[in-house]
Amino acid sequence: MRVLTRSLFASTLIAGAIAASPLQASAAVIDFDEPGLANLYFAGESFQQSGFNMTVGYDFATVDVAAALAAPPSGNSTQFYTQGNEGFLTLTKADGGLFNLNSFDAAFVPLVPAPGGQTTIAAVGTKADGTLVGWAFLFAPAVAGSYQFAQYSGADFSVYTNLKSVEFFACSFDGANVCASPLQNNGQFALDNINVTAAVPEPSAALMLGLGLGGMAWLRRRQTKA
Repeated sequence: MRVLTRSLFASTLIAGAIAASPLQASAAVIDFDEPGLANLYFAGESFQQSGFNMTVGYDFATVDVAAALAAPPSGNSTQFYTQGNEGFLTLTKADGGLFNLNSFDAAFVPLVPAPGGQTTIAAVGTKADGTLVGWAFLFAPAVAGSYQFAQYSGADFSVYTNLKSVEFFACSFDGANVCASPLQNNGQFALDNINVTAAVPEPSAALMLGLGLGGMAWLRRRQTKA
């Protein structure tokens, strides 16, 4: 199920346009299904799949199946990545090249019991020149007490081109502002099926400029643990 509702980061202003599409290579899907990836990872540790590096930030993470979690999301019978507490996952190309982010699947993984309020999954990309771009997407709601995996894709992803890296993390949403309140160790999320393509940027391509994302990322890092 695709979640159609999405919210732009607080204080973010998108300006400019993409003048030309980059040349693209074949798509790769990071699905975390390789048996050797199943593990517990701590902050600073990395692993690889499909020519991409994934680095865990701030707190622990796992690659495992739903049965390994106390409050597992529904809609995924395979291995997936789960980020604990208020950590984040950084994705880079193993050869240092640029890439495009086309889509990903994600689900909320709450503490038990789940808190009130809304939580988003944020994806912040860093362009070749250091410009930050991205969106925050509302997680799919719980059904019968279980949060569902949803696919995030479509026109919003036009900003995710010619990236050096992309960082995934959870943030609060109060109906108007993203990352305005600490999540108190409840920024846990599951991630799977990250669809990416290597990109060769064209010199004439104008960059999509995302203002305010730097401050939003800083707010996320300032969220304190309980």
